[in-house]
Amino acid sequence: MTPEDLPKFWPNRAYSQFINVEGVDWHVQIRGTGPALLMIHGTGASSHSWNSLAESLADRFTLVMPDLPGQGFSSALPEGEICIAGFANRLQGLLAALGIRPKLLVGHSAGAVIATHLTLHAQLAPAAVISINGAFLPFGSGAAPVFNRLAQWLSKSRLLAYITAAHGMFNRPVRNMLIETGSNPSAQMMQCYRELISRPDHITGTLKMMAGWDLGDQRQRLPGLRTPLHLITCANDRTVSPWQSERLSEFVACSKLYNIPDLGHLGHEEDPTPFANIIQAAL
Repeated sequence: MTPEDLPKFWPNRAYSQFINVEGVDWHVQIRGTGPALLMIHGTGASSHSWNSLAESLADRFTLVMPDLPGQGFSSALPEGEICIAGFANRLQGLLAALGIRPKLLVGHSAGAVIATHLTLHAQLAPAAVISINGAFLPFGSGAAPVFNRLAQWLSKSRLLAYITAAHGMFNRPVRNMLIETGSNPSAQMMQCYRELISRPDHITGTLKMMAGWDLGDQRQRLPGLRTPLHLITCANDRTVSPWQSERLSEFVACSKLYNIPDLGHLGHEEDPTPFANIIQAAL
């Protein structure tokens, strides 16, 4: 793909580029000036998720906003690499190819897990990590294995991906999906997510990411994190309960907890202002 192949309405399209790094075709948007800020989106999203924040931060930071492999407009990882470590390793390779050493890491939901993995394993050395509604804890010791096996089974069905993609072309299912996260979607949010879930490769990539998501090792290592960790929760989040970050703050010594009222799981897309303020203060 080339930037010209992206939908005409795609946010920050003018800053898009495609780069192949060790067999993965990355779609990444780089915008702004100043210290580098790596922004890692959550499961089922893409770099578009950072559009509102980009408008607020581009005059202070060089924003690096990739689509994770298998989602958005990036190609998929090899089967054996679809796990937290696999995504982290490939992100490290992308940054090396771009010649960028980020000063801050920002991750939303599952993206926050990847950001902390990069830091815990000394793959990157940021001044701070900012987690937005971070999904750090599994559903539970009993439910998590069942959930992962179900996702593995679903990810193998291309027919399911095509059926879901056809269903996703309608406004109502997309709007309902976003409302169920606790967020109030704008017209642009619905347009972007409708585009994503109309793409069978994106659906397959999202399911495979969910299937390979094992948080056991990460949970054991997090108390040893020495990089400042800013944990932002949104009071109306119906996807990742704020108690996850609240609990994490109790056993990560260098953490700070924030709660944003009135916003949901996609709070940074709804209103970027409180998140931009925290990110700027973190530096």
